[in-house]
Amino acid sequence: MKRLVILLTIILSGCEGGWFSRNMQSDVCPQVQILRDQSYLSQYVNYKETFQISINGYEGYCYYDEKLGRHRAVIHPIFKIKRLTPSDETDVRFSYYTETVKGPPEYLGKKTYFANAHIKEGELETYYKASAAKVFIPSQAGYDYDINLGLWLSPEEANYNHRTFDINYRYIKE
Repeated sequence: MKRLVILLTIILSGCEGGWFSRNMQSDVCPQVQILRDQSYLSQYVNYKETFQISINGYEGYCYYDEKLGRHRAVIHPIFKIKRLTPSDETDVRFSYYTETVKGPPEYLGKKTYFANAHIKEGELETYYKASAAKVFIPSQAGYDYDINLGLWLSPEEANYNHRTFDINYRYIKE
């Protein structure tokens, strides 16, 4: 029992003002907004729907970058990839973006990231955690600062999204 109390004390002291909270998290962490109309896409190969990619969520944190003297948000998007038709394709390439639309001008903008996920042959669905997207955030903005997260869609893919429903898509039948 005494060891358990000591262990809990050490764990709690590490979270309350310890190294982890100073260097890995900050009280200036904005909200990440996943825009529904740009959160999914269907990829085509030879005029057949091959994969559906959707943003399933994200993992992230904020920290103060001492080298640059600025706050940063780190976002790892999590994608769900579904195979829609039988194929031997295993590599799924797509792009996603982060965008800030309000705040000081030097913090505004859209940045594109490229992803190359792998789905095993015969596998119907997989999840893919993308590499870190790092976004500078103004220290005075705090929680009032939003970061939009979406898939980069071609005009044809965006048009297709507007004509279809945002639903769980059909699986291939074997």
